[in-house]
Amino acid sequence: MALSNFSTDLSVVTVNGRRIQDWGDTATPYTDAPIDPRSQLRRGQGGSAVRLDRINPGRTVNLYLNPGSADSAYLQGLFNSGANISLSFTQIGTLETAVGTEGVIVNDGQRGRAGSTISDDQFIIEFNVWTASRG
Repeated sequence: MALSNFSTDLSVVTVNGRRIQDWGDTATPYTDAPIDPRSQLRRGQGGSAVRLDRINPGRTVNLYLNPGSADSAYLQGLFNSGANISLSFTQIGTLETAVGTEGVIVNDGQRGRAGSTISDDQFIIEFNVWTASRG
């Protein structure tokens, strides 16, 4: 049995062709999750049910970057300009991949500054089209 390695140096994330590398201090600097359920079950009062499948449930991605970094400035520029977003994710050595297209940066996150600690720069991206595989 092989040992899987999920280190940040083996996580390749690109946004609009640029590799993102300056991850912040958040324990999980990259996350993705579905926006809508892929399938829903509608149960009637008479005991029968109907299955409703969504062709494309979409995906939301959170990126947590080091504040003041060039990667954060790049994403802030995309956010400010309203650019369409494409993203690719590859976890080298575990066979996990994902590609998101038809995306938009929907928001940035809370900003904590001027204290004994600061927060990461967070960017929230939603994708209409998402294709992924897991190891």
